[in-house]
Amino acid sequence: MSRLVSGLKRFAIITVGYVAAVLTSILVPVLLIVLLAGIEDGNWSIIFTFDWLASFPLAVLTVAICALLIVGPAIFVAERLALRGWFYFAVTGAVTSIVFGVFVPGSAGGFVFNPGFLGFLAAAGIAAGWVYWLLAGHKSGHLTGRDPR
Repeated sequence: MSRLVSGLKRFAIITVGYVAAVLTSILVPVLLIVLLAGIEDGNWSIIFTFDWLASFPLAVLTVAICALLIVGPAIFVAERLALRGWFYFAVTGAVTSIVFGVFVPGSAGGFVFNPGFLGFLAAAGIAAGWVYWLLAGHKSGHLTGRDPR
């Protein structure tokens, strides 16, 4: 029974970490775009931010479902092999974010092959990977009994 409870707790921690990472991966590019648009146009209005965040719930749902198809196996491997380094999760987040932006139709809105936009995606993925590591990744493989390397 104790192993079942431990497994459910670990699953809950992974879920919370994943949801927080998804939220981070959406907010980081929005805030970067708002910052750069404010610098470029001289318009520091917060209204522009709310315009981007109007479709936030739909964006969270779309990213959460689609990105899980890409990052799910990476999380499984990390849990199975007890990979606990932040770099693994940062690289996984960056790769997932770029793959999501390039291959999910309409997610990039025509900016796909713009290196600056791919940089936004990579920054968002790195931030998301770091948030996941902070909440759940630093204890990956906790149930497997493997010692950290």
